[in-house]
Amino acid sequence: MEVAPQPLTTQKLPSRKLKVFLWILVFLAAAEFTVRGPWRYLQERGTWNDLSQNYTASRLWLQGKSPADPRNFQALWWQQGLSRLDATDIRTHLAPPPGGLVVMAPVAALPWKLAKILWMVILLTSFAATVWSLAAGLGLRLEPRTLAFVAASLALAPFHTGLASGNPTILVIGLCAVAIWAVNTQHEIASGILFGVACAMKPHLGAFLVLYYLVRRRWRLFTVAVCCTGALNLIALLYLYLHGTPWLQDYLNNARGFVTDNNIDSFASDNPARFTLINLQVPFFSITGNSTSSNLWAVAVGGFLVCVWLYWVVKQENRLPPLLALGTISAIALLPVYHRFYDAALLAVPLCWSIANVDGQGRRTARIALLLMTPFLLPGAAFLQQLAAQGRISSALTNSWLWNCLIMPHETWSLLALSVVLLYGSRASLGQYHTESP
Repeated sequence: MEVAPQPLTTQKLPSRKLKVFLWILVFLAAAEFTVRGPWRYLQERGTWNDLSQNYTASRLWLQGKSPADPRNFQALWWQQGLSRLDATDIRTHLAPPPGGLVVMAPVAALPWKLAKILWMVILLTSFAATVWSLAAGLGLRLEPRTLAFVAASLALAPFHTGLASGNPTILVIGLCAVAIWAVNTQHEIASGILFGVACAMKPHLGAFLVLYYLVRRRWRLFTVAVCCTGALNLIALLYLYLHGTPWLQDYLNNARGFVTDNNIDSFASDNPARFTLINLQVPFFSITGNSTSSNLWAVAVGGFLVCVWLYWVVKQENRLPPLLALGTISAIALLPVYHRFYDAALLAVPLCWSIANVDGQGRRTARIALLLMTPFLLPGAAFLQQLAAQGRISSALTNSWLWNCLIMPHETWSLLALSVVLLYGSRASLGQYHTESP
C-alpha cells in the first residue's frame, strides 16, 4: 500500500510558527505604539503641542480675525485658560497654509479639551487608514507579509512622535495613502480631492506625490487636486476679506521670521534641538558651518535626485511599479526642505513596497531598503541628544566632527542612502518588474 507523503505538514509548520511569531511582533509593536503615541499625547499635562497652533489659528479664522496677528493668538490662548504665551514668543507668530485653516475648522470650533480628544481620534483613524490603504493597494491579505507590514508600521517611531505631539502630518499621510488606494480602484476624482486636502495642509508632503501622477499624465487627478487646494485657499482668504480683516502684512512678516529669526526650527547651531530635523541642511551645516551653502547643497542634491527620479519614471513608462516610484519620491521629498522626524512617517510607502517585494525579483533593493529604514524604529537623534544634555556622553565626543557630522544626523544619511537605493531599484526594474507584487 502506498504511503501518503508528508511534505504538506512540514511546510505548514514553519508557516504557522512564522505567523505566530509575526502576531507576537504585532502585539508588541501595538503596545509600544500605544504607550509612545496616544498615551503620551493624552498624559501631557501642558497645553502646548503641535495641535495648539493649528487649533488657535483656525479658531481665529472662524471668528473673522487675522490668524497671523500674535496679539490675537495671545488673547484667544489666554481666553481658553491655557498657558500664557507672550506676543513676542515666536510660537505665536503663525503663517499656516490658508487652506489648512478651513480643513481644521471642524476641530477648532470645539472647546480645547474636546478638540484635543477628537484630534487624537482623527489621527488614529488616519494611521489605520494609512496601513489599510497601502496594504490593500498591493492586494496583501492576512499573510506573513501583511502582518510584517502592520508590525513595522506600528513600530515606526515617526508615527509615535507625530501622535504624541498631535501633529497634522499623520492626517496628511493618511489622506495621501487613501488617495493612492483610490487611484488603484479607478476613483481619480476622489483621489484628487484627497490629495488636494493634503496639499492644502502640508504642501511640502503631498505635492511630491501628486508630481508622480502629473508625470504619469493622470490629468483628471492632477486637475482636481490643484483645484481642490486652490479652492480651500480661496475660501480661507475670501472669508477674511468678507470680514474686512487685514492679515497679509502680518502673514508675510511671520513667514519671513520663520526663515530668519526662528531658532526653534533652525538647522544651524543656534538650535540645540536641530538634529530632530531630518533634512539635508542639518548635516551640511555641520560640515560647512554656513547656512547659505548648506541650503544650496541641500537643494542641489535634492533637485538632482528628483531629476533622476523623473528620468526613470518617464523612461520606464508603465513598467515601473507605482508604489516603488511613489516610495522613492517619498524618501527624496524629505531631504531638500524643512522636515521634522515625524514627517518620516511618509516612509510607510516605501516600507510597504519593500516588504511586499522582499522575496520577489526586486528582493535585493527591497532588503537593503528595509535595512536603511531600521534607524526609524527608534528616535535615535532625540535619544542621543537627551543623553548628551544629561552629561552621559563625554564633551570630547559631542564636540567632535564624528558626532555632529555622522552620528547625530544618521537618520538624514539613512534617508539619502535609501533614496539612492530606491532609485537604483527603479533603474533595475527595466525588464524585471512586470507586476505590482511578487
